[in-house]
Amino acid sequence: MSEQVKRTFTTRTPDKPGAFMQACKAIGDHGGNITRVSYKRGALNLFIEVMGTKEQLRAIEQDLGQMAYVSLDAVEPTVLVMEVKIPDTPGSLLPVLEAISRYEVNISYLNSRADENADHQFFNIGMEVKDPVSAKRILDEVSGLYMLNVSSYNGSDADLDCTVKYIRLANKIQKLFSLGDDRAVEFISECRDVASLMKSRGQSPDGVLDSILKLAEFIAFHRDLNFKPRITKQALTPVTDLVVVEPPCGSNTYILRNGDDLLFVDTGMGIFSDEMITELWEMFPAFFSMGKTILVTHADADRCGLLSVIENARIIVSAKAEARLYDMAVPVGDEDPYNYCYARLSRIITDYVPPERSLVEVIGGAPEEHDGFKPLGKVPFGDLVLEVLEGPGLRTRGEMVVLCRQPRLLFTGDIYCNTDDVIPERAEFNSIAPFVPKDPEKDLAALEDTRSKLGEVMDSVGRDGMIVCGGHGSIRRLRS
Repeated sequence: MSEQVKRTFTTRTPDKPGAFMQACKAIGDHGGNITRVSYKRGALNLFIEVMGTKEQLRAIEQDLGQMAYVSLDAVEPTVLVMEVKIPDTPGSLLPVLEAISRYEVNISYLNSRADENADHQFFNIGMEVKDPVSAKRILDEVSGLYMLNVSSYNGSDADLDCTVKYIRLANKIQKLFSLGDDRAVEFISECRDVASLMKSRGQSPDGVLDSILKLAEFIAFHRDLNFKPRITKQALTPVTDLVVVEPPCGSNTYILRNGDDLLFVDTGMGIFSDEMITELWEMFPAFFSMGKTILVTHADADRCGLLSVIENARIIVSAKAEARLYDMAVPVGDEDPYNYCYARLSRIITDYVPPERSLVEVIGGAPEEHDGFKPLGKVPFGDLVLEVLEGPGLRTRGEMVVLCRQPRLLFTGDIYCNTDDVIPERAEFNSIAPFVPKDPEKDLAALEDTRSKLGEVMDSVGRDGMIVCGGHGSIRRLRS
């Protein structure tokens, strides 16, 4: 069966009874389905949107042309209705009207409503815009001023469709997480930049936007009482324990305890900070007065969420990761645009907030680019000595692994994940938030090479009995 597509015929029907009926008959005779009709005031132009195969649409155009109905000169205006949330202060509407006035626009109606006891009003603005490009520009300008939504619009322009899609997505996410307007407007701005970047790389933004919505809905469902991590504990030495927290989504959080001191390796998503703090307080009743150190394997939002929440912690990162903590919106080299854009939008919906700079310590300087694992320094903790090594940055620039020789213990970040043993929620999350590499074969080969080099590090210590703590999933104890 041939693919069904839409086309809008701009017609100039004669001003006499039955003229529109004749146009409808010509369309129906060829199997076309009229999906929308609009009339431009002040002229005899009828815009008739028809669904059919390409062959059917060509035949319809020929018949309408023979009837002298088809107009090649008239252009259907873009009909756009937007709702803008405007502060209830004098002059606040003016910038919106100025943005609209820069384009050829006929405002059809404008009305407002105010929420009781609120400091803002919602303005509904219906307008006819000369073309989809102008409509997109109006949305871009107004969304840079205030929070807005698109109630309705016509047309099937790809760029305008994408803009409407991410504006509506921002409204859904704002409701899911009760985001402030500033954060929601920031999300729209990020979406705009992400869409532009992906199109420049020859990729559609739709996949990223769809994945972000699924991620948001999944996270929102698993908050509060539905936050059910798997928590396990084991003794490493007579005085040091290892606690593993596996959340529904986001990275594992590893916690070493020695007396009144805690050392974290990664901290999960900020959106779960209340839930995590509750878990930590239950595990460690003196949590708020204990000494705390945090090692960050790499600067992604799903690993750094509690850096700004856990008070008075000593935060240790690589030099390359430190810069990314404060600007995750900067693309890195030839990074795959899907992965980068997905991570960039995740930063907002996971409620990532950078830590205070005074709490962050850089370990080991900034080695030149390399393809192996470079030692950065050592971090003593109780009766353990943790060695920090910088990896090649295949997944994220400045990624680190943390190695302990006695007992044998390795924290790998995302270089290794135990996908064979994850909690059901995490397995579901993995299925809805995939990362699609630009070149799967090249990506896999590079990852295997990185893992082989990490294997050399493991061999230098001895694998027998080593506890491997991956980015996700349960730990693994190796046996020779």
